[in-house]
Order: sequence, then structure tokens, then C-alpha cells
Amino acid sequence: MTQIKINGLSTYYEVVGNGYPFVFVHGGHLDSSSWRFQVDYFSKKYRTITYDIRGHGQSEIPEERYSMGDCVEDLCQLLDYLAIDQGYFAGHSMGGYIALSFTLVHPERVRALILVGANGGPVVGTLKMWGDKMASRLRLESTTYARRFVRAHEANVARPDLSNKLSEIRKPTLIVVGERDTVTPPEISEVMLREISDSRMVVLPECDHGCHEDRPDSFNSTVRDFLDRIEAG
Repeated sequence: MTQIKINGLSTYYEVVGNGYPFVFVHGGHLDSSSWRFQVDYFSKKYRTITYDIRGHGQSEIPEERYSMGDCVEDLCQLLDYLAIDQGYFAGHSMGGYIALSFTLVHPERVRALILVGANGGPVVGTLKMWGDKMASRLRLESTTYARRFVRAHEANVARPDLSNKLSEIRKPTLIVVGERDTVTPPEISEVMLREISDSRMVVLPECDHGCHEDRPDSFNSTVRDFLDRIEAG
């Protein structure tokens, strides 16, 4: 188990493989193991970096509320610690928002961006309602799960709307979404496709919100084709 202190919090991360850096940012209420199929596949060619966002998985839960900006700064400090100046970045759901934010703040560190079931705008209404109800109940509990959920939900619903900044992204961007995704429906990905100039979108059939786990072979080959074109160009 690899732990380092980032912004005063113990943070779990893993590095597998060698080559050009490929950073994966997991979704809210998940952890870095959600990228296991991608690490197994892409670590054969790349240096894959996965980590648990603050308050998730094996990373420490902050006592106070945190923001998406804090998560972006955590990612920046992790890359500094690993001496990574630039890499490919993939983000799922809330992790996609973090990857988007990171690209806007540190464009020089991003060679290409892969957004999976992501949303640069406000949290979808139905998801917010569900999260609000869960958080209201879990605030009465003292379990680790309750503390993790509440902190993550608070940060996610308070995030700034990046919709009017998407056009500032000038990096090759692959947008992947599941056909049956109800958390971030395909129409949200279509907005990002229109706003990000150098972007393409792939809808994976028979997939829900976690299409990289639902159909890892299809997802991995889609990403592989995207990176091949970048490296050939």
C-alpha cells in the first residue's frame, strides 16, 4: 500500500507500468479500483497512475468540507511528487469534472483528455435529490461510509459550473458515455462535444454510468484507437 501526505491528508496511490504517464481519476463514491480493467490493459504500454480522491477509498477523510478545487490541487501535488510534467488524463463522472478542471487550470500538463460519463455543468437534478436524501440520513451516523458519502456529496453539489469554459479546452478530447447512462445522460456529453473544439464522442451500447467497467474491452479499444491517432499525428 502506497500512501503519501498531500495537503495534510494521507493519500493512497498506485503506479503500474512504464512509459508515458496515463492518469486515471475515479468517480464519486468509488475508488481507484474502478479502473482495474484499464490498468491491466494500458500498463503494458504506459505508466498508469491511479489514486483515491480525498475522502474516498483508502485516502483520508477530511474533518471539514472540501471543494472540487481542493481535489484539483491534490492531483497537481501528486503529479509533482511523482515528477510528472505531462500526461494523458481520464476521468469518470466526478473524476471527469476534476480532470476537466485540472485541464482548464494546468493545460500545459495535459496532452489529451478522456471524459467518461462526465458532466462539466451542475449535478443532474435527479442525482442531486438522491444524494441530498442520502446525505441527510447519513449525517446522523458516524460510520466511515457515512462520513465519506456526505463529504463527497457536499463537494460535488457545490462545484462551479464549467459549461461556459468548455470552449477554452484546446486539447484532443475523447468523450465516452454509456447508452443507458441516467446519471450523466448522452445529451450532456453532446453539449461537451459541441463546446470542446478538438473532441469526438463515442456512445457505448448496453452500458450504464460506468461504461469502462460494464464493457471494458470495448472501452479500452476505443481509448486505444484515440491515443493511437494522437501518437501517429
